[in-house]
Amino acid sequence: MAAKRATVERRQAFFESDSLDQLLSMMLELATELWVVRERLYVLERAAESCGVPLRKAVEAYQLSSVEEQELQDMRQRMLNELLRNVGRSHKKTSHPASKR
Repeated sequence: MAAKRATVERRQAFFESDSLDQLLSMMLELATELWVVRERLYVLERAAESCGVPLRKAVEAYQLSSVEEQELQDMRQRMLNELLRNVGRSHKKTSHPASKR
């Protein structure tokens, strides 16, 4: 039986500089995550208010417990790990015009 080869995922490259590409990838990842959260929060607040729940006021007044603070800290660390996953990763060249500068 033939041994399986590990496949290494390579990210798309847009600029000659790996560092610039990595920074752009991180910024796009973060912008995407931010938009998803904003959109969901918008819908959540509107849906709650349509049900008679003043969610915005409740959120502003809420006090986190130490367990909740730890959970948020863990979630923040996972998010940072995901955001930084492209740093140092090899990339594949593209035929995109920006890479020919």
